[in-house]
Amino acid sequence: FLVPGWRLGWITIHDRKEIFRPRIRKGLQLLSQKIEGPCTLIQGALPTILKETSQQFYNETIEFVRRNAEKSYTILSKVPGLNPIMPAGAMFMMVGIDMDRFGEFKSDLEFVERMVNEQSVFCLPGMCFNYPDFMRIVLTVPEEQMQEACERIADFCSQHYACCENAKENDTNNLSEEA
Repeated sequence: FLVPGWRLGWITIHDRKEIFRPRIRKGLQLLSQKIEGPCTLIQGALPTILKETSQQFYNETIEFVRRNAEKSYTILSKVPGLNPIMPAGAMFMMVGIDMDRFGEFKSDLEFVERMVNEQSVFCLPGMCFNYPDFMRIVLTVPEEQMQEACERIADFCSQHYACCENAKENDTNNLSEEA
């Protein structure tokens, strides 16, 4: 249930009057082409998963992910240059990166690559989702590791955050363009 990428799901549409036909169907087709098929292990396990998983497991899992989301949001919302978005039911959190404040990086990809090298924390760059200047963190790791990962992200950002230099440079460029 908590392995990123090991997904299986269904989409059912009842479109009796074919209102969704032009856009929704095209979007679903594009989505299905972008995301590869479900893992065969999950396909094989599905009957047992659906039949034998207790409601308590689901409740505990939701609570676990919620706690990690709150912990991550609390830590990362205090980090200058980051803007986490509290998820409302996902096992991931998108975190905005104010790239103007991290001027040494050309993209979110370069930002997360350096973070992996310097802090051993892996996040997916937003460009993977056509969402530039963001990174995606997974909320399904043990709570102690989630805490440590967020602290390492904060440490990385504090080492690379350019408080005023880039802002002054951008302000100067904007004034020059206006003149």
